[in-house]
Amino acid sequence: MSAADAIPLRPHHGLCIQHFVGKGYSPAFTENMARLISKLKEHPAQEILLCEGADILCGCCPHNEGGICVGCEKVAGYDARCLSACGLQPGPLPWKAFQRAVFDSIIAPGRLQEICMGCQWLTLCLENSPR
Repeated sequence: MSAADAIPLRPHHGLCIQHFVGKGYSPAFTENMARLISKLKEHPAQEILLCEGADILCGCCPHNEGGICVGCEKVAGYDARCLSACGLQPGPLPWKAFQRAVFDSIIAPGRLQEICMGCQWLTLCLENSPR
């Protein structure tokens, strides 16, 4: 698999993916999320590209206006806190490695509220946190 095949992914979406229960901003967003999760489950070695800015999930988000998130400062904070907690930088890595880093560094130690403070989905994620 080449770097060109890497899936662009905002860092905080590593948390969203692991807490997803079929709800989202819109039907198109929810379907896109479900497709991506299915692909990552089928191909855990899939390269992702941790990026700053819009990614594969943002394309179907109603808060995306011309490739820019209307809440860009807030979500940039989620991304920065996620990267910092996991000790990562933007760039490529296998999905499975990123999934493990997010789980071990944020989910398992109970840091979700710290990373996602202010997110409208936080309560739902706390109710459906993976173990």
